[in-house]
Amino acid sequence: MDEDDRRVAGLYAQFLAENGPTYRALDWSSPRSQTDRFARLAAVGLASGHSVLDVGCGLGDLLPWLDAAGLAVDYTGLDMTPEMISHCRATYDHGRFLEGNLLDASAGFAPRSFDWVVASGIFAHRKEKPWEYMTALIRAMADLAKRGIAFNAQSLSGPNPQTWLLYHADPDETIAFCESLGWSVRLTHDWRKTDFTICMWRPEDEAAASGG
Repeated sequence: MDEDDRRVAGLYAQFLAENGPTYRALDWSSPRSQTDRFARLAAVGLASGHSVLDVGCGLGDLLPWLDAAGLAVDYTGLDMTPEMISHCRATYDHGRFLEGNLLDASAGFAPRSFDWVVASGIFAHRKEKPWEYMTALIRAMADLAKRGIAFNAQSLSGPNPQTWLLYHADPDETIAFCESLGWSVRLTHDWRKTDFTICMWRPEDEAAASGG
């Protein structure tokens, strides 16, 4: 992890200590805002029997959401905040939870290890070179996915930019970058345009070659 990653991990550890294992520990505005984003990520194609890597899994909330939706996946959660991973391991008797940063070689995943790789809310608190960080993570996620990836980000198209404290990505620039990787790409905004979700699918010939 770089210094900014360590800062962000410390920030989330502080949120958890102050708020307990609730949506506030993840800096969501409400439980609904979190689960709405889960639904948009799952729409990439998650299905029972698939393997899923949840990057920046936080408290592991995606796992019970998938269970409640009837999606019995082979779930792995990855987070760089040790306190979050400790909570997940103590809370869930299924799924696998690992401490680390996807950009570190120590993450130790082989290419195309998972059917799907997803990430929710992991870019907002980045301060140092946020665009370069975001695109590097998108590439890393794509390298690990047999079928596709999905992620979200705060949107530069949102209202009241004078009040923003978090990183907001340009949706047009983001979709152009994703399309440059040669994958099928779909972008959707939430109804207020405060954030957007991108779903990406590996080309069919490549997916078939990797058993997708």
